[in-house]
Amino acid sequence: MEKHRFKGFGGPSRIVAGAVLLAMALATNAVSAAECPDLAKLSLLDTTIASATLVTSASPLPEYCRVVGVVEDTINFEVALPTTSWNGKFFYAGGGAFNGTIPSLIQGLAHGYASAASDTGHVGRYTERSTSRGRDASWALNNPQAQINYAYRATHLVTGLAKEIVRTYYGEEARRSYWMGCSNGGKMGLMEIQRYPEDYDGAIIGCFVIDRTKLMTSYTWNAQSLAPAPIPPSKIPLIDKATLAACDAQDGLVDGIVDSPHRCDFDPKTLLCAGTDEDDCLTPGQVEALEKIYAGPTNSAGEQLFPGFPPGHEEDYAAYLTGDGTKSGYPASTFQFQDNFMRYFAFGPDYDAAKEFDFDTTPAKLKLLAESQDAANPDLSAFKAHGGKLIMYHGWADHSITALRTVQYYKDVRKTVGDDATDEFVRAFMVPGLHHCGRGPGPWNFGGRGHVALKDDAEHDMLIALDRWVEEGVAPETIIGVKYVNDDPRQGVSLTRPLCPYPQVARYKGSGSINEAANFVCAEPQ
Repeated sequence: MEKHRFKGFGGPSRIVAGAVLLAMALATNAVSAAECPDLAKLSLLDTTIASATLVTSASPLPEYCRVVGVVEDTINFEVALPTTSWNGKFFYAGGGAFNGTIPSLIQGLAHGYASAASDTGHVGRYTERSTSRGRDASWALNNPQAQINYAYRATHLVTGLAKEIVRTYYGEEARRSYWMGCSNGGKMGLMEIQRYPEDYDGAIIGCFVIDRTKLMTSYTWNAQSLAPAPIPPSKIPLIDKATLAACDAQDGLVDGIVDSPHRCDFDPKTLLCAGTDEDDCLTPGQVEALEKIYAGPTNSAGEQLFPGFPPGHEEDYAAYLTGDGTKSGYPASTFQFQDNFMRYFAFGPDYDAAKEFDFDTTPAKLKLLAESQDAANPDLSAFKAHGGKLIMYHGWADHSITALRTVQYYKDVRKTVGDDATDEFVRAFMVPGLHHCGRGPGPWNFGGRGHVALKDDAEHDMLIALDRWVEEGVAPETIIGVKYVNDDPRQGVSLTRPLCPYPQVARYKGSGSINEAANFVCAEPQ
């Protein structure tokens, strides 16, 4: 089909003009219901719709119209439109890592939403520096437009295009628009409500990136800390067992789940080898490395550059706890992320951050990148004025993105917008025993991105809770999380537990099963 172009869309000073032209182009399409195949003929600004096909229903998904297209020849997107079970609303699925693929739309579709997602303008590749497509950032080298597309622009463009496709197909606009994403997908949503506060009525962001540049600095700190003394996978159970013993009982209940681990005083020196290096102890170098990871990066003056990782539930450290893999035999995902970012976003393909990054001087060189890549602005007043509602969640056992930064950001929002005003539109749920976006020993299923809620109601499903908050003004004061046996819903429930708005925690009432949410109450931490 014919594509409509105009010159100079890429420059930052012309993005606003591009958005105006986009709105004008969308307004030219008459509002009338269309058949699915007709959407392939839809004329949208600088967009090619490659296909529009019906997909038959297959539980848990309804029959839907699948629209696949590309914007500006680089931003691949997909829109999924339920044919008979549309709930009248729009849902956008954020993508993790450096994106590079189109995320699944299953969660939105299963709830009856017209759903959309994109690859944010590039296709990730498997390279010698990335063992997954989402960790590849080679596309960003000497390509500032691709970097801006990835940071925020592609999402905003696809949001507008997808809404127009929804309007054309159903003959009416979506009544509400919701965002859901975890990790980088959470950052994408945060960027949206900061930069384009009228795009969405509600957002769920989980285990999210806030400061991309500082997070990569943190990963580099860990890589440099571990380079002289890598901690092999065989020693991770040792660390996990020790932190559980030190931290589990601090909340007044020994249940195998560490709540509020930032309040736990665990000393890695208790694991120091008395003699030879064995799997049941840490060498002096490994102790020092672990201490640095818990503490977080600092400069030579002792100034904190980013929070560290609190102790507890380190069983997932095999994915994150290592240097470059040359000594330990396995490359950490966090090493690959910082390596790709520093080489392809920041300093060039020959740059070796694990050796060259200086924590006194290099952070200042990332400030320009921070303007486009970081989502640290705590002023969400425009989103609030739009009537927007925000649910944040983060796992206390997340060893990819520290939960302590989310706590900081939430406090920054309260300080900037005001305590009472923040309570009107933001809730933050800190989830004990949740690893990065999923898994872990805690009650990590609650309708977040990729989670299977116990019931389809506002008490158990975060997406339904958000919708009720926006539609009815009923804020979620608790969400019931569930842990399934072997993380498989088909095998039954292992435990349920209320998730409480920060700073509250779930406190045992003193009687009844500790595996049942009804026997807990949300209260201030002891």
